[in-house]
Amino acid sequence: LISGEWTGTMNLTESQAGSDVGALSSRAEDNGDGTYAVSGQKIYISWGDNDFAGNVCHLVLARLPGAPAGTKGISLFLVPKFIPDENGEPGQRNGVSVVSLEHKMGLHGSPTAVMQYDNATGWIVGREGGGMAAMFTMMNNAR
Repeated sequence: LISGEWTGTMNLTESQAGSDVGALSSRAEDNGDGTYAVSGQKIYISWGDNDFAGNVCHLVLARLPGAPAGTKGISLFLVPKFIPDENGEPGQRNGVSVVSLEHKMGLHGSPTAVMQYDNATGWIVGREGGGMAAMFTMMNNAR
């Protein structure tokens, strides 16, 4: 990401939750090996997939089992399009796919996707339940 060889996305919004991020239904299950299985669907993802970069790293908000309701129970996960191999290079394809592209009146040069995560391998970023704080820090720094 730092070198620009890979790109990243921020995945917050879900169709059934709208602007109430605390009502998200995406889930993450601990795989017991330091990774998590992330499942759910996100909408309004700018550049959700592309061939311009070697990998696309999705930052996905999801809830762990037993997490509190609302935003306090949301964690942040790094879910790459390709799982890095032992050398850190893009390896096998992860359980991440584009369901559809949004049809917009403007900004046609920037595709906006609906993303699907099907037991996609991811890594937690920060602490459990710290997803909203981490996401807002990134959003504010990106402005």
